[in-house]
Amino acid sequence: MNQVIQGDCLEVMKGIPDKSIDLVCIDPPYGMDFQSNHRKEKYNKITNDTSLIWIDDCVSELHRVLKENTHAYVFCSFHNVDIFKQALEKVFKVKNILIWEKNTISMGDLFGDYAPKYEMILYVHKGRKLLNGGRDANILKFSRTRNKLHPTEKPVDLFSYLVGKSTNENDVVLDCFAGSGTTGVACKNLNRNFILIEKEQEYCDIINKRLSTLDKPLTEK
Repeated sequence: MNQVIQGDCLEVMKGIPDKSIDLVCIDPPYGMDFQSNHRKEKYNKITNDTSLIWIDDCVSELHRVLKENTHAYVFCSFHNVDIFKQALEKVFKVKNILIWEKNTISMGDLFGDYAPKYEMILYVHKGRKLLNGGRDANILKFSRTRNKLHPTEKPVDLFSYLVGKSTNENDVVLDCFAGSGTTGVACKNLNRNFILIEKEQEYCDIINKRLSTLDKPLTEK
């Protein structure tokens, strides 16, 4: 609890008890062999991003560890949204596809395609759970990060919004594709408990350093 565990998520999740998690919030590999080209020093490619053969087993484990009447948020892109949706629909109720609208466009085919400015978030229920704070629109406008810590780093305010809509204080949030640890930062800021799983030791070190700064007085950050 409240730490990052280094390892393969399918193996680590076997140690999480049934129906012990209040929310799943994950940004998994999209299955598109992504590599960020925005920086002079390129990131390595995302691990396990060449296929989605793991997705059914992962979804099954997520369903097992979630309590009844809970939510899950699963980030994806248009490239394989059909695969993600079909896998989730086997055990969850897909309630909506949220659109994260970014403040800037992404790169791509500069002359042969429309400029991408969004990512998708599959919002699913296990049972039924009401949202906190009423009903908001399904287009979420949050500025993208500069990916200084991870090639697909997500904004803390976006994750804080999702965690706040679907949990209460002291609930337990699981992120089994932790990346740079944004879910953990959001949870610490909102007084939620969290379990982070990350396969790459490099990013586990980044997460631990990032979370440790939140324990210091504000003037020391």
